[in-house]
Amino acid sequence: MSEKNNCFKEAVCVEVQRVFDSCSDRDCIYELPVTLSEDSPAITEDMNIVRSRCVEIEATCISVNSVPFKSGYYSVDITYKFKIAVEAFSKGFCQPQSGVQLCGTAMWNKRVILYGSEGSAKIFTSEQEFSPSPEECCDCCFCDSESARMPKATVRVVDPIALDAKIVCMPYTPSCGCASAETAMRHKKTLVVSLGLFSIIQLSRPVSIIVPAYDYCIPCKECSCSTDPEAPCDVFERIEFPTEQFFPQPSDDDAAKCISCGDEPEEETK
Repeated sequence: MSEKNNCFKEAVCVEVQRVFDSCSDRDCIYELPVTLSEDSPAITEDMNIVRSRCVEIEATCISVNSVPFKSGYYSVDITYKFKIAVEAFSKGFCQPQSGVQLCGTAMWNKRVILYGSEGSAKIFTSEQEFSPSPEECCDCCFCDSESARMPKATVRVVDPIALDAKIVCMPYTPSCGCASAETAMRHKKTLVVSLGLFSIIQLSRPVSIIVPAYDYCIPCKECSCSTDPEAPCDVFERIEFPTEQFFPQPSDDDAAKCISCGDEPEEETK
């Protein structure tokens, strides 16, 4: 930053989301059942080897509720929906053949308790899609004041790591209701996966704070009206030559060992 921009000009008020509490977690989800999609092939009896191909988070559902008898604390319930694709092989795995791709989804729930402070103000802005008319405001309705006081929950998560995938026999009850008591409980081949999930969960509220202002942010990049993409060779020319990839340099610890390896041991003092 230049000396001109280092000069403090004024204190301005800005509205930001203040994080009152947060936590990071690593979850090992063990043998999560997968519901195969309608267009996915069925699991056959000869499928006994499974290899993970792709696992990603398709959607999340987040709800916030106050914790009874604990003022300012809230429970954050998160439901993850995973999109899973695996490749199943029969007993002749070593033979040159392609596996059958199985695709489906899996659901998993998680709950954490965080501090989110207390608030009772309702926030209305001009950016809201629905603005009731004065006649509609006079209609009697049920006021949900509890949801207006809830903090905002944010979940930051990366796609999970596929730790294991296999086909197991799990008991299930037919949904037709026509089975007898003896045959009501059956076993069905089910795809299960074990996942490793990293996440950060936050509770925040909008607050107004005072921050120092130095100057306006003026872009230093010139505008271009050209729609032609940049030539790949021009981009390649700006990349530094990766010398370390061809000639690896020893670390500081390795260098210290090399310096001392040729030294003669000191004679013991008598």
